[in-house]
Amino acid sequence: MPPATGTAGPRTVAASPAAASPWPLRPGVIITVAALLGLGLRVFQLTRPGHLSGFTQYDDGVYIGNSLRLVDGVIPYRDFAMVQPPGSMLLMIPAAFGGKAFGSAWALAAARILTVGADTANIVLAGLLVRHRGALAAGVASGGYAIYPAALSASQSLFLEPWLNLFCLLGAVFLFDGDHVAGRAETTGGEGRAGFHRPLWAGVCFGFATAVKIWAALPALLAWVFCVAGRRDRSDRPALPFAGGFAAGFALPCLPFLILAPSGFGRTVFVSELLQATHGRVGANPRMADITGIVGLTSVGVHPRVWMGAVAAALGFAFVVLAWLRARRAGNPATVLDWFAVVCAFAVIGMLFSPSEWYEHYAAFAGPFLVVLLALSAARLSAAARLPSSRESSARQSWAPRRPPRVRVAAAAGAMAAVAIAVMGAADGYVVTELNPAQDLAAASALIPPGACVLTDTVSVTIATNRFTASSPGCPAIVDTVGTLIATTGGKDFAAGRAVLAADTRVWWQAFRRAEYVWLVGNSYGYTGARIAWTPALHAYFERHFKLIGLAGPFHGSRVVPAGGLYIRKSSAQAR
Repeated sequence: MPPATGTAGPRTVAASPAAASPWPLRPGVIITVAALLGLGLRVFQLTRPGHLSGFTQYDDGVYIGNSLRLVDGVIPYRDFAMVQPPGSMLLMIPAAFGGKAFGSAWALAAARILTVGADTANIVLAGLLVRHRGALAAGVASGGYAIYPAALSASQSLFLEPWLNLFCLLGAVFLFDGDHVAGRAETTGGEGRAGFHRPLWAGVCFGFATAVKIWAALPALLAWVFCVAGRRDRSDRPALPFAGGFAAGFALPCLPFLILAPSGFGRTVFVSELLQATHGRVGANPRMADITGIVGLTSVGVHPRVWMGAVAAALGFAFVVLAWLRARRAGNPATVLDWFAVVCAFAVIGMLFSPSEWYEHYAAFAGPFLVVLLALSAARLSAAARLPSSRESSARQSWAPRRPPRVRVAAAAGAMAAVAIAVMGAADGYVVTELNPAQDLAAASALIPPGACVLTDTVSVTIATNRFTASSPGCPAIVDTVGTLIATTGGKDFAAGRAVLAADTRVWWQAFRRAEYVWLVGNSYGYTGARIAWTPALHAYFERHFKLIGLAGPFHGSRVVPAGGLYIRKSSAQAR
C-alpha cells in the first residue's frame, strides 16, 4: 500500500477479526435485550416493600453514611474510621448532597438507584468486550451477567462490587481493540499518539476501581502484564500510558485524604482491611456456591452441599478446557483477550478464597471475568465445530458462528425468560433482615425528635429514619461500627485479646458521653451479633446513664452486653 499523504512511511493498520455476523446488529440487539432483562430484575428488587429507602443491610448505610459525613465537612480516616479507599464515598457525593436537601433516606434511595444503573451498565460492557466474536459470545457475556445470582445480590443495595465491576469492565473495554491490546499500531498514520489514549484511560479506570476496593489491584496488575506481553511491535508501548493512567486514577482520589490523615488512611486501608481476622474463617462451601451461582437455584437451599459447588465448578472448567482444545486442533490459537480472560478469571476466583469473612455479594466480583471467559470459550467452541479440518481453509474462516436458525434463537430466548422468572421468584422470597424494618423505623421516628444526637451500631437505621445528622455540634461521628473495631485493633477484630480491644472500648466510652440517644441493633440477638467491644465497666456506665424506651429485641442482655433497643440518656428523659 502506498504511504498516506503527509506521512513518512507506510501506514500501520491493526488486524481486525472478520465480520462477526451476516447481521451486524444482532450482537447489539442481544446485548440490549440482556440489559433490559437485567434492569428489570434489579428494579424488581427495589420495588419490594422497604427496599428503596428502608433498612435492609448494614453495609449500604456505612457507604452512604461516609458520603453524608464528608459533605457535612467531617473528614474520613481522621474524624471517623473508614476501612475502604475513598472511591465509593466520592461516587456517592451527588446522592449525599441530595440527602442534605431532602433527608438521608432520600440519599439512601438515590444510592440504590445509582447502583442498579451501574450494574446494568456492567451487562452492556461485558457484551461489548466480546461482541466482535459474534452473537453467541455477546449473549453469553451480557445474558450471563444479567442473571448471575451474586451480581443480583450485590445490586439490591449500595455495595462496592457493582462499582468495582463497572470500572474494571470499562478499563478492559478501553484496553482491548478486538482481540488485541489497543496501542500505537491501531492508528492509520502520523506518530500514533492517539493510540496511547485507550491504554491511558484503561489505566485510569483500573486505578479508580482500586480506589473503590483494593481487590481491583489484581486484575489491574494482570492487565499491565498483558500490555507488556501483548504489544504488536516495538513501537507499540501501551504499558507506559496504562501505568501512568493507573497511578492517576488511584492517586487523585486518595491523595487529599492521605494528606489530611496520613496515619489513619494508611492504617485502615492498607493494614487493617488487608490483615483483618474477623469472627473466624468461612469455609470453601459457601464461596463455591456463590461463585458458581448455584445459590440462585431454589432447590439447592440456603446452605448447599459442598459437592454441588464442586460439580458446578468442574463443569465450567471442563467446558473451558474443551473449547480451548477444540479451537487449538482447528488451528485457531488463543488471542491476548483469551489469555487475559482465563488468567483474570482464575486469579480473581483464587483471591476470593483468601478473605476470612465471606458474603454473597463478594462473589459478584468474579462475575465479569467468569461470563467473559465462558463467552469467549463458547465462541471458540462454536467456531471450531464448524471449521474444516484443513488448516489452510480454516485460517480463512471467521471467529463468529453462522447465524443460527430462528428456532434456536427462540429456544435461547425462552430459556433466558425461564431463568429470569425463576430468579425473580427466588428474590421475592429473600429475607434481608430478622428485624421488622417498617415497624421499627416508624416507632423510632416517633420516639426520636428530628435533629437529636443519636449514636447507633448500625447507621442504616438512622439514615432510613432521617435521624443520621444531628442539629447540634459535638455529636459522635461514628459511621462504621465494625470498621471502627477493625481500625482500633489493627485488623484483628474480636480475635484480639482484651488489651487490644481496649482501644475500641475507649472510643465508645467517649461516644456514649456525648450521645443523647443510643440505638443498639447488633446487640438485639446476643453477643455474637454485638459490634462493640463491651466490658463490664462500659456496660455499667451505660446502664447508669441510659434507659430503654423501645424497640427491644429478644435478647435481654447480660452482665457484659446490654439488650438491644432504643435508649435515651436519663438526664434528657427527666428534662422532658
